[in-house]
Amino acid sequence: EDVAEAVRAWCTAWHTRDMQTIMAMEARAVGFGFRPFTRRDHLANAGDRQLERFFNQKASYSLVLEACETTVVGDVGLAWGTYLETWQDQGHPPEQARVRFSKVLTRGESGWEVVLYHRDIQPFTAEGRYPRELTVVAPAHEGGRSGSLEE
Repeated sequence: EDVAEAVRAWCTAWHTRDMQTIMAMEARAVGFGFRPFTRRDHLANAGDRQLERFFNQKASYSLVLEACETTVVGDVGLAWGTYLETWQDQGHPPEQARVRFSKVLTRGESGWEVVLYHRDIQPFTAEGRYPRELTVVAPAHEGGRSGSLEE
């Protein structure tokens, strides 16, 4: 339950633009997927300037947790689920993404800290799987790939 509470705190921090909490929870984090921070511009290096720049680009921003499952193995917390991110960049129309996420957390001085994350906004079914039309390999004679790993 404390890992789930940490994920809820992370979501609330992003939703309320609480840069201090975000930086404390993500200072060591690396990851990939939707909207990743690279090593070059990661929070541990860029601090609140990176977050300030991100939030200043937004006319509005919201992050709401939809589903979260967790488990703990020793001192490692694992979390996965979905959240709804809604935003509007200055001068652009509103956008929204249902984000699947996973996080690996470890206990730090101030509680659970994210060390690895993945975020995914590809289309997926209600069961959380990719739609078949995205994964089926068309026969070579139809102009699709043959499925060979060497192509």
